[in-house]
Amino acid sequence: STVEQEYPRAAASYGAAEVLVRETLSALRSGQTLQTDKLREAVSLVTESVLRNPDAILLFSKLWEKGDYTQSHALDCSIYMAAFGRFLEMSREDIVLLGYLGLVQDLGKLKLPTGLIEKPGRLIAIEYQIAQKHVQHSAEILRATPGLPWQLAGLATLHHERLDGSGYPHRLKGNEIGMIGSIAGIVDTFDALTARRPYAPPISPSAALKMLYKVRGTLFDTYLVEQFIRCIGIYPLGSMVELNSGDVGAVVALNPGKRLQPRVMVVQDAAGNPLRPQKLVDLSRNITAPDG
Repeated sequence: STVEQEYPRAAASYGAAEVLVRETLSALRSGQTLQTDKLREAVSLVTESVLRNPDAILLFSKLWEKGDYTQSHALDCSIYMAAFGRFLEMSREDIVLLGYLGLVQDLGKLKLPTGLIEKPGRLIAIEYQIAQKHVQHSAEILRATPGLPWQLAGLATLHHERLDGSGYPHRLKGNEIGMIGSIAGIVDTFDALTARRPYAPPISPSAALKMLYKVRGTLFDTYLVEQFIRCIGIYPLGSMVELNSGDVGAVVALNPGKRLQPRVMVVQDAAGNPLRPQKLVDLSRNITAPDG
């Protein structure tokens, strides 16, 4: 699908998946078991939209007003991981697995004290040790839940491991983390940096990509970081950009072969006046079309 064709479906899929994730987390918070049917449906909604056109649901995710961090982080990680898997031309089975993993790898945080995960300042040493236990809690929840992909419990322990062995919980190094675990770590870090967390304001997607690039080969696999940057684009979806003309617009789609030349919805002219109707500009072809 084109972005234009997929966007309405992506919006509906995101909205429905968000409701399912919220209901699943709410049930888990209240002591109920993990609702695998709702998780399965949420993953299906996300991955099917990603497989049709990942730009549409990634764009909608950026434009959607976020609420609870745990909930939005889970859903957005699922989308990013599935989109990255598609970009890497992984199998459909692995893309679905990545969609699952993004949703569930932080479930263990629901077992931590609320005051700890919502603390506005930095954690002290003992608090950080307690917070790290969310990884084991996630694995325990997943192992106790039938009907999920068998690999999930093990994979959910990997997104805080780092290439140089400085991560947790097992201080794995290099290839010990594996490709899916490495993808999970990159995506988890990128989404956390660009989201509003209780203890830190968001940074721009481009700034987050620069941070990942700086630690490639040390904290994260060099090849996967570089491929993730290619996947997200130098100008990530939803970014506000100024064109050479002075016009200002939002990046609404990427051109796979020309990542430096995205499609931009121009919303403001060089004098700062809002445009009505807006213009859709494809920088790879230098084509401008009105968009009502």
